[in-house]
Amino acid sequence: MSVIKVIFLILLIINTSTYASFAQTVHDEETLQLVIVLHRHGTRTPTYFYKNDPYQDVKKYWPVGLGQITNKGKMELYNVGKLLQEKYKRFIPSYSINSVRVNSSDMDRCHMSAAALLAGMFPPEGDQIWNNQLIWQPIPIHSLPVTKDTMLATLAPCPNYWLEREKVLSKLALVPDPEAEKLSKYISKYAGQVITATNLPDFYTTLLIEERSGYTLPDWTKPIYPDKLKERAEFYGTTYTWNRILKRFFSGPLIKELLHQFKEKSEGCIKDMKLFLYSAHDLTLINTFRGLEFKDFIFPDFGAFIIFELHRSNNKYFVKMFYSHSAEIVPYELEIPNCAKPCPLDKLLNITEAIRTVDWSTECFE
Repeated sequence: MSVIKVIFLILLIINTSTYASFAQTVHDEETLQLVIVLHRHGTRTPTYFYKNDPYQDVKKYWPVGLGQITNKGKMELYNVGKLLQEKYKRFIPSYSINSVRVNSSDMDRCHMSAAALLAGMFPPEGDQIWNNQLIWQPIPIHSLPVTKDTMLATLAPCPNYWLEREKVLSKLALVPDPEAEKLSKYISKYAGQVITATNLPDFYTTLLIEERSGYTLPDWTKPIYPDKLKERAEFYGTTYTWNRILKRFFSGPLIKELLHQFKEKSEGCIKDMKLFLYSAHDLTLINTFRGLEFKDFIFPDFGAFIIFELHRSNNKYFVKMFYSHSAEIVPYELEIPNCAKPCPLDKLLNITEAIRTVDWSTECFE
């Protein structure tokens, strides 16, 4: 047998084993009470170009428009939906407006990603089929205007948040960082504009999208892309939730919402609910990880998703957490920091109390 065949067999066994470990066990099916899925949208077109970018002709290279989900992105989320359907086919056998609630950031790419996921997870069956030539059913997707969204888009006005973040960035700017300075100087030389630390995440994402779209990156990017740029983009992503104050404003609202759903379910207030789905952005997932005090920073790829499961065993409630770094990776279980695996709901409520605001708007403006 050739070496290539041996490697393929090993990968197949590993992948099959991973799927098996992610599959819902009989015990889990008996204890499972509620599922919450938080995902990043699928692969999109760029939202940012540097001055000398060879691919900034939108009509030529990005005909669907800027910041829009691509066909690849749609397929990514459709496949996530199929994976979720397989895992939860007994717990949520079909879509019902009484058991499924879908929320999305009010961005086209997030709405379309949610719709693609739902198409994969809930193909119509029986009397849900309304068109024999289209095995798909419309499912409501709810959202708030981005200027009022504190949880998913995180663009609702909060002056005290931005004042605190400016303090953090000012302090960080005083710390010598020769590597970052060298990187910014190198990029600025070729980009045709000054590239600062705040530009690096967008610059990195643009290169990532262009490469994955089949476009050849300029030769000068080879010494810095992807590793050096990704490292700086990841670091900058942490500055949004650098300290407890920032986490309270940026991570707290969504974590508060998720735990509220679990608490409501445990108290019998939402007996019929089985699934809450949230379609959002990379920063939304980052904020969630940071708010839960994960130390190993995880920079989510397109289509990445987190699953929270609420279980009941011996009249006590526990939370399990799973993560997939991208739409193409089977989720694996995480251990929530400062908590056991699975994490008792009461303990999770306790360890997140410091970042869950009582009145977010008042704290933002007072």
